[in-house]
Amino acid sequence: MKLNFKFKSPVSTAIAIGVGLVVLLGYFFGTNTLGETTSLGFLRNYLLQGAIIWASVALIVGVANLSGVHLRKIRKKEGSGYSFVLLLALIITLGIGVYDIAQTHLHGEPNFQRIRWVFTYIQLPIETSLMAVLAISLTYAAARLLSRRLNLFSMVFVGVVLLLLIGAAPQIAAQAPLLAEIRNWILRVPALAGARGILLGVALGTIATGIRILTGNDRPYGG
Repeated sequence: MKLNFKFKSPVSTAIAIGVGLVVLLGYFFGTNTLGETTSLGFLRNYLLQGAIIWASVALIVGVANLSGVHLRKIRKKEGSGYSFVLLLALIITLGIGVYDIAQTHLHGEPNFQRIRWVFTYIQLPIETSLMAVLAISLTYAAARLLSRRLNLFSMVFVGVVLLLLIGAAPQIAAQAPLLAEIRNWILRVPALAGARGILLGVALGTIATGIRILTGNDRPYGG
């Protein structure tokens, strides 16, 4: 006779709530008045180190899954050129990184020179090009906004975009210091305030999600 106990939901929920409470309380009571780590602090650090290990395992699983998907595309010849380039870049970067780690820890070479070269001369130019595409896309979106909805807010949006783009040119900023000052003020005050508002929203959303998980209302762990 086979017995099926459906303990998955309550057990996984209890584990998630327990671990979350231990980590949360560890931040408040992880040290005593002398600054020494308490038993709760040690347990919190142990759980956080385990989470880092599991995150590394998840990254490896993600890379393996990505490689499998693109290998299947190469076999089916569906966008095989892009898939081949991606896998080749992945293998080369991984090989350089492993070699750099070995050279650093076994032979004392500093600063991971080879992988730093890859990031400086390959990844950074690509990211800069994407930022340039973003600037062009933003300008095009501003032009479409004016053509579809001409009001005060759209005019302010387009004006700010043009001001930031024009003020970013070093030659124009040198010849028109007032324009450069206005651009820097926009970046320091309104833009920074908006970025902080977004970060506050992300933080509040994370806290709300954490509370829902701790109370068992949300169960992303499959319980």
